[in-house]
Amino acid sequence: MSNLVMKYDAIIIGSGHNGLVSSIVLAKHGLKVLVLEKRNLPGGMAETKEYKGVKYSRLSYVLGLFPRRVMDEINVTFPLIDSPVADIFVTENSKIMKIWRDKEKRINEFKAFKQFKYPEFEEKIFRFKKLIEEKFQYLTVPPSFEEVKKEIEGTDLEIFAENTGKVLKEYLDPEFHPYFDYSFMTNLPAYVMTYYFSLDWRLVRGGMGTVGEVLYRRAKSLGVDFLFGETVKEILFDDGVKGVLTDKREIQTGVVINAGSPVNLSALTSGYIKVSHPEFRPAWRRTNVILKELPKMPDFIQKNPGTLYTLPGGEVTIPSMIDELGGHVITIMGGLDEVEDFFPDIRRKAIHIEELRSSVLEEEYSAPFGDMNHMPMYSEFLFDRRPVKGWGYTTPINGLYNASSGTYPGGQVTGVPGRNSAHKVIEDILKR
Repeated sequence: MSNLVMKYDAIIIGSGHNGLVSSIVLAKHGLKVLVLEKRNLPGGMAETKEYKGVKYSRLSYVLGLFPRRVMDEINVTFPLIDSPVADIFVTENSKIMKIWRDKEKRINEFKAFKQFKYPEFEEKIFRFKKLIEEKFQYLTVPPSFEEVKKEIEGTDLEIFAENTGKVLKEYLDPEFHPYFDYSFMTNLPAYVMTYYFSLDWRLVRGGMGTVGEVLYRRAKSLGVDFLFGETVKEILFDDGVKGVLTDKREIQTGVVINAGSPVNLSALTSGYIKVSHPEFRPAWRRTNVILKELPKMPDFIQKNPGTLYTLPGGEVTIPSMIDELGGHVITIMGGLDEVEDFFPDIRRKAIHIEELRSSVLEEEYSAPFGDMNHMPMYSEFLFDRRPVKGWGYTTPINGLYNASSGTYPGGQVTGVPGRNSAHKVIEDILKR
Protein backbone atom coordinates (compact mmCIF):
# COMPACT_ATOMS: atom_id res chain seq x y z
CA MET A 1 0.00 0.00 0.00
CA SER A 2 1.19 3.51 -0.75
CA ASN A 3 1.82 6.34 1.70
CA LEU A 4 -0.98 8.37 0.12
CA VAL A 5 -4.05 9.08 2.23
CA MET A 6 -6.35 6.03 2.02
CA LYS A 7 -10.06 5.73 2.75
CA TYR A 8 -11.97 2.90 4.39
CA ASP A 9 -15.48 2.35 5.70
CA ALA A 10 -14.02 1.11 8.97
CA ILE A 11 -10.60 0.79 10.57
CA ILE A 12 -9.87 -1.69 13.35
CA ILE A 13 -6.96 -1.08 15.71
CA GLY A 14 -5.49 -4.42 16.73
CA SER A 15 -5.65 -7.89 15.20
CA GLY A 16 -6.37 -9.86 18.34
CA HIS A 17 -9.19 -12.37 18.09
CA ASN A 18 -11.88 -9.76 18.82
CA GLY A 19 -10.51 -7.37 16.21
CA LEU A 20 -10.47 -10.18 13.67
CA VAL A 21 -14.04 -11.20 14.50
CA SER A 22 -15.17 -7.58 14.11
CA SER A 23 -13.45 -7.33 10.74
CA ILE A 24 -15.19 -10.49 9.50
CA VAL A 25 -18.64 -9.35 10.61
CA LEU A 26 -18.21 -5.91 9.02
CA ALA A 27 -16.82 -7.35 5.78
CA LYS A 28 -19.74 -9.81 5.57
CA HIS A 29 -22.02 -6.78 5.65
CA GLY A 30 -20.22 -5.19 2.72
CA LEU A 31 -17.92 -2.70 4.45
CA LYS A 32 -14.41 -1.99 3.22
CA VAL A 33 -12.31 -2.77 6.30
CA LEU A 34 -8.67 -2.21 7.26
CA VAL A 35 -7.01 -3.80 10.30
CA LEU A 36 -3.92 -2.08 11.73
CA GLU A 37 -1.55 -4.12 13.88
CA LYS A 38 1.74 -2.91 15.39
CA ARG A 39 3.08 -6.46 15.66
CA ASN A 40 3.90 -8.62 12.63
CA LEU A 41 1.30 -11.34 13.03
CA PRO A 42 -2.41 -11.67 13.82
CA GLY A 43 -3.97 -13.16 16.92
CA GLY A 44 -2.80 -10.91 19.76
CA MET A 45 -2.43 -12.97 22.92
CA ALA A 46 -3.70 -16.05 21.04
CA GLU A 47 -0.20 -16.64 19.75
CA THR A 48 1.95 -19.60 18.83
CA LYS A 49 5.63 -18.86 19.26
CA GLU A 50 8.64 -20.94 18.24
CA TYR A 51 11.92 -21.73 19.92
CA LYS A 52 14.40 -23.45 17.58
CA GLY A 53 11.54 -24.93 15.59
CA VAL A 54 9.46 -26.01 18.61
CA LYS A 55 5.98 -24.45 18.72
CA TYR A 56 4.18 -23.47 21.91
CA SER A 57 1.22 -21.34 23.01
CA ARG A 58 2.87 -18.31 24.53
CA LEU A 59 0.05 -16.66 26.52
CA SER A 60 -3.49 -18.03 26.13
CA TYR A 61 -3.27 -21.82 26.12
CA VAL A 62 -6.74 -23.41 25.83
CA LEU A 63 -9.95 -22.54 24.02
CA GLY A 64 -13.21 -23.02 25.86
CA LEU A 65 -15.48 -19.96 25.81
CA PHE A 66 -15.71 -19.23 22.06
CA PRO A 67 -19.43 -19.86 21.37
CA ARG A 68 -20.59 -22.12 18.57
CA ARG A 69 -23.02 -19.40 17.56
CA VAL A 70 -20.22 -16.94 16.83
CA MET A 71 -18.25 -19.57 14.89
CA ASP A 72 -21.32 -20.34 12.79
CA GLU A 73 -22.08 -16.66 12.15
CA ILE A 74 -18.60 -15.96 10.80
CA ASN A 75 -18.19 -19.44 9.27
CA VAL A 76 -15.04 -20.65 11.00
CA THR A 77 -13.98 -23.79 12.83
CA PHE A 78 -10.87 -24.37 14.91
CA PRO A 79 -8.86 -27.63 14.92
CA LEU A 80 -9.48 -28.64 18.52
CA ILE A 81 -7.85 -31.64 20.17
CA ASP A 82 -10.52 -33.76 21.79
CA SER A 83 -10.14 -35.79 24.96
CA PRO A 84 -12.68 -37.56 27.18
CA VAL A 85 -11.53 -35.54 30.19
CA ALA A 86 -11.93 -31.75 30.13
CA ASP A 87 -9.69 -31.18 33.15
CA ILE A 88 -7.92 -33.04 35.92
CA PHE A 89 -8.13 -31.19 39.22
CA VAL A 90 -5.73 -31.95 42.06
CA THR A 91 -6.71 -30.63 45.48
CA GLU A 92 -4.31 -29.32 48.12
CA ASN A 93 -4.90 -32.67 49.86
CA SER A 94 -3.69 -34.53 46.74
CA LYS A 95 -7.09 -35.82 45.72
CA ILE A 96 -7.26 -36.33 41.96
CA MET A 97 -10.58 -35.57 40.31
CA LYS A 98 -11.32 -36.07 36.62
CA ILE A 99 -13.76 -33.60 35.11
CA TRP A 100 -15.29 -35.87 32.47
CA ARG A 101 -17.04 -34.43 29.45
CA ASP A 102 -19.59 -37.22 29.75
CA LYS A 103 -22.23 -36.08 32.22
CA GLU A 104 -22.85 -39.43 33.92
CA LYS A 105 -19.13 -40.05 34.47
CA ARG A 106 -18.66 -36.50 35.73
CA ILE A 107 -21.50 -36.70 38.22
CA ASN A 108 -20.31 -40.10 39.46
CA GLU A 109 -16.81 -38.68 39.94
CA PHE A 110 -18.11 -35.94 42.23
CA LYS A 111 -20.26 -38.44 44.11
CA ALA A 112 -17.21 -40.67 44.59
CA PHE A 113 -15.68 -37.77 46.50
CA LYS A 114 -18.90 -37.39 48.52
CA GLN A 115 -19.92 -34.15 46.79
CA PHE A 116 -23.56 -35.18 46.63
CA LYS A 117 -24.94 -31.67 46.05
CA TYR A 118 -22.80 -31.16 42.95
CA PRO A 119 -25.43 -32.39 40.44
CA GLU A 120 -27.87 -29.71 41.63
CA PHE A 121 -25.08 -27.11 41.54
CA GLU A 122 -24.08 -27.97 37.97
CA GLU A 123 -27.68 -28.02 36.77
CA LYS A 124 -28.18 -24.50 38.08
CA ILE A 125 -24.92 -23.27 36.55
CA PHE A 126 -25.85 -24.50 33.10
CA ARG A 127 -29.39 -23.18 33.38
CA PHE A 128 -28.04 -19.78 34.36
CA LYS A 129 -25.45 -19.79 31.56
CA LYS A 130 -28.18 -20.65 29.07
CA LEU A 131 -30.31 -17.77 30.33
CA ILE A 132 -27.39 -15.35 29.96
CA GLU A 133 -26.59 -16.57 26.45
CA GLU A 134 -30.16 -16.48 25.21
CA LYS A 135 -31.25 -13.16 26.72
CA PHE A 136 -28.19 -11.09 27.57
CA GLN A 137 -25.13 -12.11 25.55
CA TYR A 138 -25.71 -11.10 21.93
CA LEU A 139 -26.70 -7.48 22.32
CA THR A 140 -25.47 -4.19 20.87
CA VAL A 141 -26.13 -2.46 24.20
CA PRO A 142 -24.79 -4.42 27.21
CA PRO A 143 -27.25 -5.16 30.02
CA SER A 144 -26.81 -3.89 33.55
CA PHE A 145 -26.29 -6.25 36.46
CA GLU A 146 -29.56 -4.91 37.83
CA GLU A 147 -31.39 -6.17 34.74
CA VAL A 148 -29.89 -9.63 35.16
CA LYS A 149 -30.73 -9.70 38.87
CA LYS A 150 -34.31 -8.70 38.11
CA GLU A 151 -34.57 -11.56 35.61
CA ILE A 152 -33.54 -14.16 38.20
CA GLU A 153 -35.22 -12.56 41.23
CA GLY A 154 -37.49 -14.98 43.05
CA THR A 155 -36.04 -18.01 41.24
CA ASP A 156 -33.51 -20.60 42.36
CA LEU A 157 -30.97 -18.89 40.08
CA GLU A 158 -30.79 -15.73 42.18
CA ILE A 159 -27.90 -17.32 44.08
CA PHE A 160 -25.64 -16.23 41.21
CA ALA A 161 -26.04 -12.61 42.30
CA GLU A 162 -24.50 -13.60 45.65
CA ASN A 163 -20.81 -13.94 46.43
CA THR A 164 -18.98 -16.86 44.86
CA GLY A 165 -17.58 -18.00 48.18
CA LYS A 166 -21.02 -18.13 49.76
CA VAL A 167 -22.49 -20.15 46.89
CA LEU A 168 -19.64 -22.65 46.83
CA LYS A 169 -19.90 -23.15 50.58
CA GLU A 170 -23.51 -24.25 50.13
CA TYR A 171 -22.72 -26.92 47.53
CA LEU A 172 -19.14 -28.18 47.88
CA ASP A 173 -16.55 -29.02 50.50
CA PRO A 174 -13.84 -26.31 50.75
CA GLU A 175 -11.06 -28.42 49.20
CA PHE A 176 -13.00 -28.46 45.91
CA HIS A 177 -13.65 -24.70 45.81
CA PRO A 178 -10.41 -23.76 44.02
CA TYR A 179 -11.51 -25.55 40.86
CA PHE A 180 -14.43 -23.13 40.52
CA ASP A 181 -13.07 -20.12 42.35
CA TYR A 182 -9.99 -18.34 41.02
CA SER A 183 -8.40 -16.38 43.85
CA PHE A 184 -9.94 -13.04 42.81
CA MET A 185 -13.53 -14.34 42.61
CA THR A 186 -14.43 -15.26 46.18
CA ASN A 187 -16.11 -11.96 47.05
CA LEU A 188 -17.45 -11.28 43.55
CA PRO A 189 -20.92 -12.22 42.31
CA ALA A 190 -21.10 -15.90 41.41
CA TYR A 191 -21.97 -14.73 37.89
CA VAL A 192 -18.19 -14.40 37.36
CA MET A 193 -17.67 -18.02 38.41
CA THR A 194 -20.28 -19.21 35.91
CA TYR A 195 -18.71 -17.04 33.21
CA TYR A 196 -15.43 -18.96 33.44
CA PHE A 197 -16.96 -22.39 34.02
CA SER A 198 -16.92 -24.56 30.91
CA LEU A 199 -16.61 -28.22 29.98
CA ASP A 200 -15.38 -27.26 26.51
CA TRP A 201 -11.78 -26.38 27.38
CA ARG A 202 -9.55 -27.90 24.69
CA LEU A 203 -6.07 -27.57 23.29
CA VAL A 204 -5.86 -26.17 19.76
CA ARG A 205 -3.79 -28.07 17.23
CA GLY A 206 -0.69 -26.07 16.39
CA GLY A 207 -1.09 -23.90 19.49
CA MET A 208 -3.38 -20.96 20.17
CA GLY A 209 -1.89 -19.03 17.27
CA THR A 210 -4.01 -21.26 15.06
CA VAL A 211 -7.07 -19.35 16.33
CA GLY A 212 -5.63 -16.07 15.05
CA GLU A 213 -4.55 -17.69 11.79
CA VAL A 214 -8.00 -19.19 11.09
CA LEU A 215 -9.71 -15.86 11.76
CA TYR A 216 -7.12 -13.97 9.71
CA ARG A 217 -7.60 -16.25 6.68
CA ARG A 218 -11.36 -15.87 6.93
CA ALA A 219 -11.07 -12.08 7.07
CA LYS A 220 -8.72 -12.05 4.07
CA SER A 221 -11.15 -14.21 2.09
CA LEU A 222 -13.79 -11.50 2.59
CA GLY A 223 -11.50 -8.75 1.33
CA VAL A 224 -10.30 -7.29 4.64
CA ASP A 225 -6.98 -5.42 4.29
CA PHE A 226 -4.20 -5.65 6.86
CA LEU A 227 -1.22 -3.48 7.67
CA PHE A 228 1.20 -5.20 10.03
CA GLY A 229 4.10 -3.48 11.74
CA GLU A 230 2.19 -0.20 11.77
CA THR A 231 1.44 1.68 14.96
CA VAL A 232 -1.55 3.98 15.39
CA LYS A 233 -0.37 7.24 16.92
CA GLU A 234 -3.60 9.22 16.95
CA ILE A 235 -7.31 8.95 16.24
CA LEU A 236 -8.39 11.97 14.20
CA PHE A 237 -11.74 13.52 15.12
CA ASP A 238 -13.69 16.75 15.58
CA ASP A 239 -17.46 16.31 15.78
CA GLY A 240 -16.84 12.65 14.92
CA VAL A 241 -14.13 10.27 13.74
CA LYS A 242 -12.23 11.41 10.64
CA GLY A 243 -9.48 8.83 10.47
CA VAL A 244 -6.25 7.69 12.09
CA LEU A 245 -2.65 8.76 11.94
CA THR A 246 -0.08 5.96 12.06
CA ASP A 247 3.69 6.13 12.22
CA LYS A 248 3.64 5.87 8.42
CA ARG A 249 0.51 7.50 7.01
CA GLU A 250 -2.90 9.07 7.47
CA ILE A 251 -5.96 6.96 6.74
CA GLN A 252 -9.48 8.37 6.45
CA THR A 253 -12.59 6.71 7.80
CA GLY A 254 -15.78 7.52 9.67
CA VAL A 255 -15.58 4.44 11.90
CA VAL A 256 -12.74 3.29 14.14
CA ILE A 257 -13.00 0.20 16.33
CA ASN A 258 -10.41 -0.06 19.08
CA ALA A 259 -9.81 -3.78 19.61
CA GLY A 260 -7.06 -3.19 22.14
CA SER A 261 -7.31 -2.07 25.73
CA PRO A 262 -9.80 0.78 26.25
CA VAL A 263 -7.17 2.37 28.50
CA ASN A 264 -5.13 3.14 25.36
CA LEU A 265 -7.82 5.53 24.10
CA SER A 266 -6.57 8.28 26.39
CA ALA A 267 -3.26 8.52 24.54
CA LEU A 268 -4.89 7.98 21.14
CA THR A 269 -7.31 10.89 21.67
CA SER A 270 -4.80 13.23 23.36
CA GLY A 271 -6.60 12.84 26.68
CA TYR A 272 -10.11 13.55 25.39
CA ILE A 273 -11.23 10.07 26.46
CA LYS A 274 -10.30 8.67 29.85
CA VAL A 275 -10.73 5.07 30.96
CA SER A 276 -9.67 4.31 34.52
CA HIS A 277 -7.95 1.06 35.38
CA PRO A 278 -7.11 0.25 39.02
CA GLU A 279 -3.52 1.22 39.76
CA PHE A 280 -2.09 -2.24 40.14
CA ARG A 281 -0.45 -4.89 37.99
CA PRO A 282 -1.77 -8.44 38.29
CA ALA A 283 0.81 -10.70 39.94
CA TRP A 284 0.45 -13.53 37.44
CA ARG A 285 3.27 -15.64 36.05
CA ARG A 286 3.29 -17.65 32.85
CA THR A 287 6.07 -20.20 32.27
CA ASN A 288 6.76 -22.00 28.99
CA VAL A 289 9.27 -24.84 29.00
CA ILE A 290 10.92 -26.50 25.98
CA LEU A 291 12.53 -29.83 26.86
CA LYS A 292 14.91 -32.33 25.30
CA GLU A 293 12.55 -35.02 26.55
CA LEU A 294 9.47 -35.13 28.73
CA PRO A 295 10.17 -35.18 32.47
CA LYS A 296 9.00 -37.68 35.01
CA MET A 297 5.31 -37.16 35.75
CA PRO A 298 2.47 -38.82 37.69
CA ASP A 299 0.46 -41.65 36.15
CA PHE A 300 -2.72 -39.56 36.08
CA ILE A 301 -1.00 -37.19 33.65
CA GLN A 302 0.66 -39.86 31.52
CA LYS A 303 -2.60 -41.75 31.11
CA ASN A 304 -4.68 -38.66 30.30
CA PRO A 305 -2.85 -36.68 27.61
CA GLY A 306 -4.33 -33.73 25.77
CA THR A 307 -6.20 -32.22 28.67
CA LEU A 308 -5.76 -29.41 31.19
CA TYR A 309 -4.18 -30.21 34.55
CA THR A 310 -5.30 -27.90 37.36
CA LEU A 311 -2.63 -28.43 39.98
CA PRO A 312 -2.34 -26.63 43.33
CA GLY A 313 0.46 -24.49 41.86
CA GLY A 314 -1.20 -23.58 38.59
CA GLU A 315 -2.77 -24.80 35.36
CA VAL A 316 -0.52 -26.98 33.21
CA THR A 317 -0.74 -28.23 29.63
CA ILE A 318 1.57 -30.69 27.87
CA PRO A 319 0.43 -30.24 24.25
CA SER A 320 3.36 -32.10 22.71
CA MET A 321 2.00 -35.35 24.17
CA ILE A 322 -0.76 -35.21 21.59
CA ASP A 323 0.25 -32.64 18.96
CA GLU A 324 3.17 -32.44 16.51
CA LEU A 325 4.94 -29.30 17.69
CA GLY A 326 8.52 -30.09 16.73
CA GLY A 327 9.61 -30.96 20.26
CA HIS A 328 8.53 -31.35 23.85
CA VAL A 329 6.53 -28.56 25.50
CA ILE A 330 5.06 -27.89 28.93
CA THR A 331 3.21 -24.66 29.67
CA ILE A 332 2.36 -23.46 33.16
CA MET A 333 0.03 -20.71 34.29
CA GLY A 334 2.19 -20.11 37.32
CA GLY A 335 5.84 -20.55 38.20
CA LEU A 336 8.04 -23.56 37.55
CA ASP A 337 8.81 -23.82 41.26
CA GLU A 338 5.10 -24.27 41.97
CA VAL A 339 4.73 -27.49 39.94
CA GLU A 340 8.14 -29.16 40.40
CA ASP A 341 6.67 -31.69 42.83
CA PHE A 342 4.78 -33.15 39.87
CA PHE A 343 7.74 -32.89 37.44
CA PRO A 344 10.83 -33.45 39.63
CA ASP A 345 13.44 -33.41 36.83
CA ILE A 346 11.88 -30.72 34.66
CA ARG A 347 14.73 -28.24 35.11
CA ARG A 348 17.36 -30.83 34.22
CA LYS A 349 15.54 -31.72 31.00
CA ALA A 350 14.66 -28.15 30.03
CA ILE A 351 16.54 -26.54 27.15
CA HIS A 352 14.61 -23.26 27.29
CA ILE A 353 12.50 -21.65 30.01
CA GLU A 354 10.48 -18.52 29.23
CA GLU A 355 8.90 -16.78 32.20
CA LEU A 356 6.39 -14.04 31.43
CA ARG A 357 4.97 -11.40 33.74
CA SER A 358 2.66 -8.43 33.35
CA SER A 359 5.43 -6.21 31.95
CA VAL A 360 5.53 -8.35 28.78
CA LEU A 361 1.87 -7.59 28.09
CA GLU A 362 2.50 -3.89 28.56
CA GLU A 363 5.56 -3.70 26.37
CA GLU A 364 4.79 -6.20 23.60
CA TYR A 365 0.99 -6.40 23.48
CA SER A 366 -0.01 -2.82 24.40
CA ALA A 367 -1.98 -4.01 27.44
CA PRO A 368 -1.70 -1.36 30.19
CA PHE A 369 -1.04 -2.72 33.68
CA GLY A 370 -0.37 -6.13 32.15
CA ASP A 371 -4.06 -6.98 32.35
CA MET A 372 -4.87 -10.02 30.19
CA ASN A 373 -8.55 -9.05 30.26
CA HIS A 374 -7.77 -5.37 29.52
CA MET A 375 -10.11 -4.44 32.39
CA PRO A 376 -10.48 -6.41 35.64
CA MET A 377 -13.40 -8.80 35.96
CA TYR A 378 -14.47 -7.01 39.14
CA SER A 379 -17.98 -5.85 40.06
CA GLU A 380 -17.24 -2.26 39.05
CA PHE A 381 -16.28 -3.44 35.55
CA LEU A 382 -19.01 -5.97 34.76
CA PHE A 383 -21.92 -5.72 32.31
CA ASP A 384 -22.65 -2.14 31.22
CA ARG A 385 -19.88 -0.83 33.49
CA ARG A 386 -17.26 -2.31 31.15
CA PRO A 387 -15.15 -0.26 30.46
CA VAL A 388 -17.18 2.80 31.56
CA LYS A 389 -20.78 2.92 32.76
CA GLY A 390 -23.10 3.71 29.87
CA TRP A 391 -20.61 3.41 27.01
CA GLY A 392 -21.34 -0.12 25.89
CA TYR A 393 -19.37 -0.61 22.67
CA THR A 394 -19.41 3.12 21.88
CA THR A 395 -17.41 6.06 23.24
CA PRO A 396 -18.09 9.80 23.71
CA ILE A 397 -16.65 10.32 20.20
CA ASN A 398 -19.13 9.62 17.43
CA GLY A 399 -17.82 6.81 15.22
CA LEU A 400 -15.33 5.48 17.78
CA TYR A 401 -16.08 2.04 19.20
CA ASN A 402 -14.54 -0.55 21.53
CA ALA A 403 -14.33 -4.27 20.76
CA SER A 404 -11.83 -5.87 23.12
CA SER A 405 -12.28 -8.06 26.17
CA GLY A 406 -12.28 -4.74 28.03
CA THR A 407 -15.93 -4.51 26.97
CA TYR A 408 -18.90 -6.74 27.76
CA PRO A 409 -18.99 -9.64 28.47
CA GLY A 410 -15.29 -9.71 29.37
CA GLY A 411 -12.07 -11.68 29.19
CA GLN A 412 -10.84 -14.91 27.64
CA VAL A 413 -10.91 -15.87 23.95
CA THR A 414 -14.64 -15.57 23.22
CA GLY A 415 -15.06 -13.35 20.17
CA VAL A 416 -18.30 -12.01 21.66
CA PRO A 417 -17.11 -8.40 22.21
CA GLY A 418 -15.81 -8.32 18.63
CA ARG A 419 -19.07 -9.69 17.28
CA ASN A 420 -21.31 -7.39 19.31
CA SER A 421 -19.33 -4.22 18.62
CA ALA A 422 -19.40 -4.86 14.87
CA HIS A 423 -23.18 -5.30 15.01
CA LYS A 424 -23.41 -2.02 16.92
CA VAL A 425 -21.48 -0.31 14.09
CA ILE A 426 -23.82 -1.80 11.50
CA GLU A 427 -26.85 -0.79 13.54
CA ASP A 428 -25.61 2.81 13.76
CA ILE A 429 -24.80 2.95 10.05
CA LEU A 430 -28.30 1.76 9.19
CA LYS A 431 -29.80 4.40 11.47
CA ARG A 432 -27.86 7.09 9.62
